[in-house]
Amino acid sequence: TFFAGGDWLRSHPEEARRLAANPRFELGNHSWGHPDLRRLSAGEIAVEIDRTEAELIRVAGRSSRLFRLPFGTHTPATLQAATVRGVRIIQWDVVTGDPDPGMDAAAILKEVQRGARNGSIIIMHANGRGWHTAEALPQMIAFLRGRGFELVTVSELLGPAPSSPAEGD
Repeated sequence: TFFAGGDWLRSHPEEARRLAANPRFELGNHSWGHPDLRRLSAGEIAVEIDRTEAELIRVAGRSSRLFRLPFGTHTPATLQAATVRGVRIIQWDVVTGDPDPGMDAAAILKEVQRGARNGSIIIMHANGRGWHTAEALPQMIAFLRGRGFELVTVSELLGPAPSSPAEGD
């Protein structure tokens, strides 16, 4: 699952379309401009989510029901904005450290080897901050598959979103 920022989608429409066309890929919402949501009002948070959803539809032809928090941080207003929009907030449990230029491919692989468990979500970056991610990725995939892990999208991992009480009646 590739969590794209709206501004990235706007500036990289061809890349986004290629990802969206790949049946093994899923695009998720990562806010418009990657702000610290703890510093935004409820209305500003809503704009971050909604503007990115609109760009996902415009560029990729579909929306997402997944939202990855910038910096992994939130406030009650963030949770409320996500709930109202019916998006699931996604966190990760394995940190590759790839935004650090000092983390070479071997060090990134070591973090994955140390932390990956059944059901893990591994955070990596592809926006110029993932210095050695592309180099480490084939080794990570080989390691995970060699340990019997199946690589799936976040939506496949989580399964269907729970229905609200109103939907279940």
